[in-house]
Amino acid sequence: MDNKGGLGKGLSALFENRNIDPNNPNGDKAGTDTGKQLLVEIENIRANPFQPREDFDDSKLNELSKSIRKKGVLQPITLKVAKDGNGYLLISGERRLRAAKLAGLRTIPAFIYETDDESKENLLELALIENVQRDDLNAMELSDSYRRLVDECDLTQEEIAEKVSKQRSTVANFLRLQNLPQEVKISLRKNEITEGHARNILRLDSAEAQIELWKRIVTESLSVRKLEQITDKQAKKKKKRKQDTSSAGSEYVEIQNKLREYFGTRVIVKPKTKQTGEIIIEYYSNDDLDRIIELSGK
Repeated sequence: MDNKGGLGKGLSALFENRNIDPNNPNGDKAGTDTGKQLLVEIENIRANPFQPREDFDDSKLNELSKSIRKKGVLQPITLKVAKDGNGYLLISGERRLRAAKLAGLRTIPAFIYETDDESKENLLELALIENVQRDDLNAMELSDSYRRLVDECDLTQEEIAEKVSKQRSTVANFLRLQNLPQEVKISLRKNEITEGHARNILRLDSAEAQIELWKRIVTESLSVRKLEQITDKQAKKKKKRKQDTSSAGSEYVEIQNKLREYFGTRVIVKPKTKQTGEIIIEYYSNDDLDRIIELSGK
């Protein structure tokens, strides 16, 4: 396996400043010291209770299991010594661990990460960092993970972006997927639709319209390109309705763009009469709301 991709970066982020080479296939294969590559008894490994991935495709697990039977586990999983001294706690690599069990392996190669912190925040952060850097989660799983870091670990979008080496806007865009109806979230999590489909669905205002469009995607196998054409038509209709409410539509567009730039989020200016209207400022988490409120007070 080529370790020059996202996986190497993920492990490098985990082992930064610990004098460990995540790309060294000939690391220490014996002993119990942390900071080493070991062969670990699978029965001594406990699952990470804060694993970001929630769904595992059985067919893909079986494919990986067959590959492991032939070639072994090419990329070690990441563990930490359990705080109670009873075996190891899985940080990342649950899919590889499950496939190894299916393949009948008794041991699995693993990097042992040095930390005594078994808090939810630490274990979730470590699992997320490794998975995000490996591009190992789908869009909904990433969104759910970012939401958990905001809600459960009390991290800001800026802090998350720094930890996973992403732009804050990227984190915010993934958090926007939380606004999807539950049925659509499940579909995205199961890879029945793509991230491109989901982002186009979010262009519609109501949950009812979003669900109807999602049903069309599934039943008609709509491509993202076709979906863009559909949502563009609906966006044009919506724009025309807005223009009909005011003869000075262009000036509202300019104001809207300035507000979007200032608040760093989607802003909609909706005139009702020549002198009245409303401004809608979207936010995608409690942290995002706090950020907007802080900007409003400046």
